[in-house]
Amino acid sequence: MVNDLTFSQLQITDITVELPVSSSKSIQSIDIAIDDENVSGQVRGQALAGASRTLIVALDRPRAVSVSLQLTVHLRYRNILGGKWRSDGPFSIGIEELVDAFSRGIGDKKEWHGKFGKLTVIVGLTTHTTYPANRASLSIDSVSLGNDPSDHEDGIRLTPTTESILRDCPQFRILVMGKTGVGKSSLINKTFGVDDAIVAHNEVGFANIDQEIYSEENPHFVLHDSKGFEQGDDTNVKIVDNFINERKNMPHIKDKLHAVWLCLDIPIAGGRLLETGIEEFLKHKIEGKLGNVPVIAVFTKYDLLVARENRLLKRADHPGKSDGEIKTLIEQNVDAKLQEICIEPFERFVKKGVPHITVSTEVGFEDRLSRLIQITYEHVRDYLADASVVSAIAQRTSPRVKIQASIEVGRRKYWERLATSVNFPGKPLRQCIDVIHTDIIATWRFNDPQGYLSSDQFKAMMSNVVVAPGDQSNDPSKNLVAGVSLVAGIAGIVSVLSGPVAPIVIPVAAALVMARWVYVVYQETTFVLRHLMTYIIDLTLILQNIFWLQELGDPDRPLSRRTIKMGVHAYEGSTTKRTLSFKINQHLDGLSFHVGPDTTLNTIEALIQSNIIESKEMLGHRGTFPFSNIVRDDETWEG
Repeated sequence: MVNDLTFSQLQITDITVELPVSSSKSIQSIDIAIDDENVSGQVRGQALAGASRTLIVALDRPRAVSVSLQLTVHLRYRNILGGKWRSDGPFSIGIEELVDAFSRGIGDKKEWHGKFGKLTVIVGLTTHTTYPANRASLSIDSVSLGNDPSDHEDGIRLTPTTESILRDCPQFRILVMGKTGVGKSSLINKTFGVDDAIVAHNEVGFANIDQEIYSEENPHFVLHDSKGFEQGDDTNVKIVDNFINERKNMPHIKDKLHAVWLCLDIPIAGGRLLETGIEEFLKHKIEGKLGNVPVIAVFTKYDLLVARENRLLKRADHPGKSDGEIKTLIEQNVDAKLQEICIEPFERFVKKGVPHITVSTEVGFEDRLSRLIQITYEHVRDYLADASVVSAIAQRTSPRVKIQASIEVGRRKYWERLATSVNFPGKPLRQCIDVIHTDIIATWRFNDPQGYLSSDQFKAMMSNVVVAPGDQSNDPSKNLVAGVSLVAGIAGIVSVLSGPVAPIVIPVAAALVMARWVYVVYQETTFVLRHLMTYIIDLTLILQNIFWLQELGDPDRPLSRRTIKMGVHAYEGSTTKRTLSFKINQHLDGLSFHVGPDTTLNTIEALIQSNIIESKEMLGHRGTFPFSNIVRDDETWEG
């Protein structure tokens, strides 16, 4: 039974009808009946070959949902090449389904998705629409504002791209293979940030490859476990082959296998690198019998090889060498030994047919786990692009991969042709940055049970960071003797705030009030483009700061407002912000709207990529700065 209280809050804002890309039909119109009141619309734009056949109807006003509500959709279509117009429907949508979809969604605006044969119907739902009480007083020099932001809304929700990706592929599905003791559990727990992903450690044959292993701590990955290939045992090879091929043929991306990690010991004490069963499995992969699912060989416990070479090195044979020189010598010996006993024989066998990486889950080797995630992301992206985005969301090791996934998500829709957007015309920039903001934070997936990163307070803070002092037209590198990097900014804020000091104080206006520019209606102007570009770049790099503050402070502790404010302060305290403002202005100075290609997305990507903090660089500061001292009780947004 549906709760009547929900009905008093729930409203329908818009309805979208979509035909698949492969459809030979084009939609002329749809008729929507809500309690016998009709709303109709026409196709927007020219139906292009290969594009989705989509029609959106914005209701003239949000329609409240009631227990007695009757919602039907009637479709009129014909073949793209011509022919008679035909009709289909009506399709009825149950009120219980709408309420259930809203209760399971994220944010204030959500959607119900339903299938009627090949037709997809999407109903936009919300509980309210709010604007600042003082909007009549808003003004910005040289920028025209509407009398009321709602005057420019067409009632159509901007759907986050990550929402549709996660709807089709909610979990990254991975098969981890390897014998007992190879380190599968610790590898999964480290890379996906969980403590409860239990793989079989008991007797041979215990693991059931068909069992789906989930984690309450990380809902975006599902694990399959397989025992190792024992000498002379071809039974498990057949089991794994069958499992991979069955998953490959499943119709839905969420059910397909997205990647395989084949965990192998480094033969430090001698012995055979590849058992017969492993060789047979690798041959099947190389010969194409397992399809295109990425298989990555993961050589585990690299730290044991490092420890061995450290023991074998006789320091007496290297008089006069410093500790740094000795460390370099050990690293050279480790690399040479690894090539000899592991890399060269493996590459001779697979002939570049299977990528590989050497890892350790011990402290000090985290950058190797980041490289594993990077390799996995790249190969899954070439196989199933949506699954690669979900892999980036699920992993907790590589900020670089999260940034790359954010860019990939943005490239699909809302960052594309940002200067002349087809998605934003007529909408207040608040709506535009809301959907951009949602997509970016979704790829990072912080441990944020209070939803601080989605809060209006954080968005207000970000809107003020965009227009913070420091924007300048002159090249900042000519004005500064020594710049403050992002890493130095993080280190500086940690050092200052690690002692018994007052809370981080944010001006009330910056913490609680949106900057005025967000109420400007989207137009094809340098003002609008500058603010959207800056918001995307600033938010991405601030989230990178927050990731490292959380990772090096206490990664298991839920995200706090204090940590968020530290991330913002570290960014504002670096010269990166100033340099980026200069380079954005350079891009805008050379931009002509509707003339030539729009290079805005490429500029955004280049500016973000050039400011990624590499894991090895940041992790090297673990013992240098007092990151553990930043963990304190939380504080308010204002201080």
